Amino acid sequence: MKRFVIINIVAALLAGCGALPDLSSLLAPTVVANAPASTSTPFALPATFTPDLFVINTAEPTTAAGTAAPLIPSAKPPTATPSVRPTITLEPVDITLFTPSPQLFGYTRLSTNQLIWGYNCDGDRSIKFTVNAVPTTGLKYVLLYARLQDKYSARRSDWGLGAMMNDNDLGTYFYTLYVDQIANYEEYEDAWLQYQFVGSTAGLRVLGRSVVSRNEISLTSCRAINR
Repeated sequence: MKRFVIINIVAALLAGCGALPDLSSLLAPTVVANAPASTSTPFALPATFTPDLFVINTAEPTTAAGTAAPLIPSAKPPTATPSVRPTITLEPVDITLFTPSPQLFGYTRLSTNQLIWGYNCDGDRSIKFTVNAVPTTGLKYVLLYARLQDKYSARRSDWGLGAMMNDNDLGTYFYTLYVDQIANYEEYEDAWLQYQFVGSTAGLRVLGRSVVSRNEISLTSCRAINR
């Protein structure tokens, strides 16, 4: 009895499958007429290709159309070069500063070439002059004269001082000049201290003069230095 039932069930299933629609057309591959055959190109490096081991593949920066690339500021900002203040051309030496006589003076030694006045900076407030005089009949005194010449204009002071220099009885004369001995020094922020030696007899008759030193020594105020 059970075998009969099973046989009937199988027969019913086979009859149902026969009633299903034909799906072979859906499973068959679709062929497109006149389709171009696809070709593949094998990849290969050119015979002369030499790889550069130091190249870094970095994409180039791109910018939107119509916009410029942003400017990269320099690491060091430009510095302005201060203009140099020109000094004046000194006038020729006045012939009246000399007397027709043999040269009396040899070497000259200065303790500094920069004098300072004021209270807000460091520097020398005095200068020691040392000069060697050639032995000359009647020479008794060596006098030191000085004046100020502004570096940037024709303004200058009159010759003055006339200090009597000390000597060592061996032909060497010396004198220490302090800034406050210079007449009207506070009127000059930056000037040349010009000087001259004058040799004379005991009666102050001039025997000879040294060449005027015009730009060996500077006299500068602290205001000009701290600017």
